[in-house]
Amino acid sequence: MKLDIQGHSGCDIAIVHEDSDLFIHKSTHDPGYVSRLVNQAKKQIAASRIEYQNIRVPKIFEVEQSDTDATIKMEYIYSRNFIEHFEQAGFEQIKYLIGAIKYFIDLEINNSSMQTVPSRILTDKMADVARKVSHNDHLNHDEEAMELVKRSSEVMDGVGDMVMPVGMCHGDLTFSNILFNGNNYYLIDFLDSFIESPLLDIVKIRQDTAYLWSTLMYNKPFDKVRLSIISEKIDTAIDEYFTGKYQWYRDYYMPLQLMNFLRILQYAHDDKVIAYLKRVISSQLATLGNPKTA
Repeated sequence: MKLDIQGHSGCDIAIVHEDSDLFIHKSTHDPGYVSRLVNQAKKQIAASRIEYQNIRVPKIFEVEQSDTDATIKMEYIYSRNFIEHFEQAGFEQIKYLIGAIKYFIDLEINNSSMQTVPSRILTDKMADVARKVSHNDHLNHDEEAMELVKRSSEVMDGVGDMVMPVGMCHGDLTFSNILFNGNNYYLIDFLDSFIESPLLDIVKIRQDTAYLWSTLMYNKPFDKVRLSIISEKIDTAIDEYFTGKYQWYRDYYMPLQLMNFLRILQYAHDDKVIAYLKRVISSQLATLGNPKTA
Protein backbone atom coordinates (compact mmCIF):
# COMPACT_ATOMS: atom_id res chain seq x y z
CA MET A 1 0.00 0.00 0.00
CA LYS A 2 1.28 3.46 -0.87
CA LEU A 3 -0.25 6.72 0.38
CA ASP A 4 1.09 9.95 -1.11
CA ILE A 5 1.25 12.98 1.16
CA GLN A 6 2.40 16.54 0.66
CA GLY A 7 6.11 17.14 1.09
CA HIS A 8 8.42 20.13 1.30
CA SER A 9 11.27 21.28 -0.95
CA GLY A 10 9.64 19.82 -4.05
CA CYS A 11 10.11 16.23 -2.86
CA ASP A 12 7.43 13.54 -3.02
CA ILE A 13 6.65 11.83 0.28
CA ALA A 14 4.72 8.58 0.56
CA ILE A 15 3.71 6.32 3.44
CA VAL A 16 4.43 2.77 2.26
CA HIS A 17 3.02 -0.37 3.88
CA GLU A 18 5.36 -3.34 3.53
CA ASP A 19 4.09 -6.53 5.19
CA SER A 20 3.20 -5.36 8.71
CA ASP A 21 5.51 -2.31 8.76
CA LEU A 22 5.14 1.29 7.65
CA PHE A 23 7.91 3.31 6.04
CA ILE A 24 8.34 6.81 4.65
CA HIS A 25 9.63 7.09 1.10
CA LYS A 26 10.98 10.55 0.26
CA SER A 27 11.96 11.02 -3.36
CA THR A 28 12.84 13.57 -6.00
CA HIS A 29 12.72 13.43 -9.79
CA ASP A 30 14.58 16.72 -10.13
CA PRO A 31 18.18 16.06 -11.27
CA GLY A 32 19.23 19.31 -9.60
CA TYR A 33 17.95 18.13 -6.22
CA VAL A 34 19.32 14.57 -6.25
CA SER A 35 22.66 15.29 -4.58
CA ARG A 36 20.99 17.53 -2.00
CA LEU A 37 18.51 14.83 -0.96
CA VAL A 38 21.27 12.22 -0.77
CA ASN A 39 23.40 14.55 1.37
CA GLN A 40 20.41 15.12 3.68
CA ALA A 41 20.08 11.36 4.06
CA LYS A 42 23.77 10.97 4.88
CA LYS A 43 23.52 13.69 7.52
CA GLN A 44 20.46 12.06 9.08
CA ILE A 45 22.16 8.62 9.09
CA ALA A 46 25.14 10.09 10.93
CA ALA A 47 22.87 11.81 13.46
CA SER A 48 20.84 8.62 14.06
CA ARG A 49 23.99 6.93 15.41
CA ILE A 50 24.28 9.44 18.26
CA GLU A 51 22.41 9.01 21.54
CA TYR A 52 20.47 12.09 22.67
CA GLN A 53 18.33 12.75 25.73
CA ASN A 54 14.66 12.77 24.64
CA ILE A 55 15.74 13.39 21.04
CA ARG A 56 15.42 10.67 18.44
CA VAL A 57 16.33 10.53 14.75
CA PRO A 58 14.33 8.21 12.45
CA LYS A 59 16.45 5.49 10.88
CA ILE A 60 17.12 5.49 7.15
CA PHE A 61 17.19 1.99 5.71
CA GLU A 62 17.92 2.58 2.02
CA VAL A 63 19.17 5.35 -0.26
CA GLU A 64 18.65 4.83 -3.99
CA GLN A 65 20.25 7.28 -6.40
CA SER A 66 20.61 7.79 -10.15
CA ASP A 67 21.51 10.82 -12.26
CA THR A 68 17.87 11.93 -12.37
CA ASP A 69 16.17 10.42 -9.30
CA ALA A 70 16.75 9.69 -5.62
CA THR A 71 14.65 7.93 -2.98
CA ILE A 72 15.27 7.42 0.71
CA LYS A 73 13.43 4.81 2.77
CA MET A 74 12.94 5.96 6.35
CA GLU A 75 11.42 4.70 9.56
CA TYR A 76 7.77 5.77 10.01
CA ILE A 77 7.09 7.54 13.31
CA TYR A 78 3.64 7.72 14.89
CA SER A 79 3.53 11.33 16.00
CA ARG A 80 1.85 14.72 16.17
CA ASN A 81 2.95 17.93 14.54
CA PHE A 82 3.95 20.88 16.73
CA ILE A 83 0.55 22.58 16.75
CA GLU A 84 -1.30 19.39 17.66
CA HIS A 85 1.25 18.79 20.42
CA PHE A 86 1.07 22.32 21.85
CA GLU A 87 -2.73 22.27 21.82
CA GLN A 88 -2.60 19.46 24.41
CA ALA A 89 0.76 19.98 26.11
CA GLY A 90 0.94 20.86 29.79
CA PHE A 91 3.67 22.72 31.65
CA GLU A 92 5.77 19.61 32.26
CA GLN A 93 5.77 18.66 28.58
CA ILE A 94 6.89 22.15 27.57
CA LYS A 95 9.62 21.95 30.21
CA TYR A 96 10.76 18.60 28.76
CA LEU A 97 10.89 20.09 25.26
CA ILE A 98 12.98 23.07 26.42
CA GLY A 99 15.39 20.71 28.18
CA ALA A 100 15.66 18.47 25.12
CA ILE A 101 16.42 21.39 22.80
CA LYS A 102 19.09 22.77 25.14
CA TYR A 103 20.64 19.32 25.58
CA PHE A 104 20.69 18.67 21.83
CA ILE A 105 22.36 21.98 20.99
CA ASP A 106 24.84 21.68 23.87
CA LEU A 107 25.80 18.24 22.56
CA GLU A 108 26.34 19.78 19.12
CA ILE A 109 28.53 22.46 20.71
CA ASN A 110 30.57 19.85 22.59
CA ASN A 111 31.13 17.96 19.32
CA SER A 112 32.21 21.09 17.47
CA SER A 113 35.39 23.14 17.69
CA MET A 114 35.84 26.88 18.05
CA GLN A 115 36.84 28.22 14.65
CA THR A 116 37.16 31.57 12.93
CA VAL A 117 34.56 31.94 10.19
CA PRO A 118 35.98 34.46 7.68
CA SER A 119 33.90 37.57 7.02
CA ARG A 120 33.74 36.71 3.31
CA ILE A 121 31.48 33.70 4.12
CA LEU A 122 28.80 36.12 5.30
CA THR A 123 29.40 38.84 2.70
CA ASP A 124 29.47 36.33 -0.17
CA LYS A 125 26.21 34.81 1.06
CA MET A 126 24.70 38.29 1.31
CA ALA A 127 25.79 39.07 -2.26
CA ASP A 128 24.16 35.83 -3.40
CA VAL A 129 20.93 36.75 -1.59
CA ALA A 130 20.93 40.23 -3.16
CA ARG A 131 21.42 38.67 -6.60
CA LYS A 132 18.54 36.24 -6.14
CA VAL A 133 16.21 38.93 -4.79
CA SER A 134 16.99 41.08 -7.83
CA HIS A 135 15.99 38.16 -10.08
CA ASN A 136 12.79 37.38 -8.14
CA ASP A 137 9.90 38.80 -10.18
CA HIS A 138 7.84 39.21 -6.99
CA LEU A 139 10.54 41.36 -5.34
CA ASN A 140 12.69 43.16 -7.89
CA HIS A 141 10.14 45.99 -8.30
CA ASP A 142 9.42 46.14 -4.56
CA GLU A 143 11.27 49.26 -3.41
CA GLU A 144 10.84 48.40 0.27
CA ALA A 145 12.30 44.92 -0.18
CA MET A 146 15.24 46.23 -2.20
CA GLU A 147 15.97 48.88 0.44
CA LEU A 148 15.90 46.24 3.19
CA VAL A 149 18.40 44.14 1.23
CA LYS A 150 20.66 47.17 0.79
CA ARG A 151 20.57 47.98 4.51
CA SER A 152 21.18 44.32 5.35
CA SER A 153 24.24 44.27 3.09
CA GLU A 154 25.68 47.16 5.10
CA VAL A 155 25.09 45.20 8.32
CA MET A 156 26.83 42.10 6.98
CA ASP A 157 29.79 44.18 5.79
CA GLY A 158 30.30 45.32 9.38
CA VAL A 159 30.17 41.92 11.11
CA GLY A 160 33.76 40.86 10.34
CA ASP A 161 35.32 37.49 11.15
CA MET A 162 33.24 35.39 13.57
CA VAL A 163 34.62 33.00 16.18
CA MET A 164 32.05 30.28 16.92
CA PRO A 165 31.66 26.50 17.24
CA VAL A 166 31.76 24.77 13.84
CA GLY A 167 31.26 21.09 13.10
CA MET A 168 27.78 19.81 13.99
CA CYS A 169 24.41 21.21 12.93
CA HIS A 170 20.95 19.89 12.01
CA GLY A 171 20.62 22.68 9.47
CA ASP A 172 16.85 23.24 9.59
CA LEU A 173 15.84 22.83 13.23
CA THR A 174 12.32 24.27 13.03
CA PHE A 175 9.12 23.00 14.69
CA SER A 176 7.94 21.70 11.31
CA ASN A 177 10.94 19.33 11.29
CA ILE A 178 10.22 17.91 14.74
CA LEU A 179 7.80 15.01 15.18
CA PHE A 180 6.22 14.93 18.64
CA ASN A 181 5.60 11.60 20.36
CA GLY A 182 4.91 12.18 24.06
CA ASN A 183 8.19 13.38 25.55
CA ASN A 184 10.21 12.01 22.66
CA TYR A 185 11.03 14.33 19.79
CA TYR A 186 12.07 13.00 16.39
CA LEU A 187 14.19 15.22 14.13
CA ILE A 188 13.71 14.96 10.37
CA ASP A 189 14.81 16.80 7.21
CA PHE A 190 18.42 17.47 8.10
CA LEU A 191 19.93 20.04 5.77
CA ASP A 192 23.36 21.33 4.78
CA SER A 193 24.02 24.81 6.17
CA PHE A 194 26.29 27.51 4.76
CA ILE A 195 28.01 27.46 8.19
CA GLU A 196 27.87 24.09 9.94
CA SER A 197 27.48 25.62 13.39
CA PRO A 198 25.19 24.89 16.34
CA LEU A 199 24.48 28.63 16.31
CA LEU A 200 22.58 28.11 13.06
CA ASP A 201 20.35 25.58 14.84
CA ILE A 202 19.59 28.14 17.57
CA VAL A 203 18.76 30.59 14.79
CA LYS A 204 16.39 28.10 13.16
CA ILE A 205 14.53 27.04 16.32
CA ARG A 206 14.09 30.71 17.27
CA GLN A 207 12.76 31.32 13.75
CA ASP A 208 9.69 29.59 15.21
CA THR A 209 9.80 30.42 18.92
CA ALA A 210 10.45 34.14 18.42
CA TYR A 211 8.87 34.71 15.00
CA LEU A 212 6.26 31.93 14.65
CA TRP A 213 7.39 31.19 11.10
CA SER A 214 5.99 27.67 10.77
CA THR A 215 2.47 28.82 11.66
CA LEU A 216 2.35 30.57 8.26
CA MET A 217 2.46 27.13 6.62
CA TYR A 218 -0.36 25.71 8.78
CA ASN A 219 -3.80 25.91 7.18
CA LYS A 220 -6.01 24.38 9.89
CA PRO A 221 -7.59 26.42 12.73
CA PHE A 222 -5.66 26.52 16.01
CA ASP A 223 -5.46 28.51 19.23
CA LYS A 224 -3.12 31.34 18.25
CA VAL A 225 -3.03 32.84 21.76
CA ARG A 226 -2.05 29.54 23.37
CA LEU A 227 0.61 28.90 20.74
CA SER A 228 2.04 32.42 21.17
CA ILE A 229 2.27 32.00 24.96
CA ILE A 230 3.98 28.61 24.65
CA SER A 231 6.36 29.82 21.93
CA GLU A 232 7.33 32.87 23.98
CA LYS A 233 8.02 30.68 27.02
CA ILE A 234 10.27 28.37 24.99
CA ASP A 235 11.99 31.29 23.28
CA THR A 236 12.73 33.12 26.53
CA ALA A 237 14.21 29.97 28.06
CA ILE A 238 16.43 29.28 25.04
CA ASP A 239 17.59 32.90 24.70
CA GLU A 240 18.39 33.31 28.40
CA TYR A 241 20.22 29.99 28.53
CA PHE A 242 22.57 30.63 25.60
CA THR A 243 22.98 34.34 26.40
CA GLY A 244 24.26 33.37 29.83
CA LYS A 245 26.73 30.78 28.49
CA TYR A 246 28.26 31.91 25.22
CA GLN A 247 29.79 35.17 23.99
CA TRP A 248 29.54 34.00 20.37
CA TYR A 249 25.78 33.70 20.78
CA ARG A 250 25.54 37.23 22.17
CA ASP A 251 27.72 38.58 19.35
CA TYR A 252 26.40 36.80 16.27
CA TYR A 253 22.85 35.57 16.87
CA MET A 254 21.14 38.70 15.51
CA PRO A 255 23.10 39.13 12.24
CA LEU A 256 22.74 35.42 11.51
CA GLN A 257 19.01 35.53 12.25
CA LEU A 258 18.76 38.45 9.84
CA MET A 259 20.62 36.42 7.23
CA ASN A 260 18.28 33.49 7.90
CA PHE A 261 15.18 35.52 7.00
CA LEU A 262 16.90 37.13 4.01
CA ARG A 263 17.59 33.63 2.67
CA ILE A 264 13.87 32.88 2.95
CA LEU A 265 12.98 36.20 1.31
CA GLN A 266 15.06 35.47 -1.79
CA TYR A 267 12.64 32.68 -2.81
CA ALA A 268 9.38 34.24 -1.53
CA HIS A 269 6.50 34.68 -3.97
CA ASP A 270 3.36 34.74 -1.81
CA ASP A 271 2.18 38.26 -0.93
CA LYS A 272 1.35 37.34 2.67
CA VAL A 273 4.75 35.73 3.22
CA ILE A 274 6.58 38.65 1.61
CA ALA A 275 4.75 41.16 3.81
CA TYR A 276 5.59 39.06 6.89
CA LEU A 277 9.27 38.79 5.94
CA LYS A 278 9.58 42.51 5.31
CA ARG A 279 8.13 43.25 8.76
CA VAL A 280 10.50 40.82 10.45
CA ILE A 281 13.59 41.99 8.57
CA SER A 282 12.73 45.63 9.26
CA SER A 283 12.37 44.92 12.99
CA GLN A 284 15.69 43.03 13.02
CA LEU A 285 17.48 45.91 11.32
CA ALA A 286 16.02 48.27 13.91
CA THR A 287 17.33 46.04 16.70
CA LEU A 288 20.77 45.78 15.12
CA GLY A 289 20.83 49.56 14.84
CA ASN A 290 20.18 49.81 18.58
CA PRO A 291 22.20 46.94 20.14
CA LYS A 292 21.16 47.86 23.70
CA THR A 293 17.72 46.41 22.91
CA ALA A 294 19.10 43.18 21.39
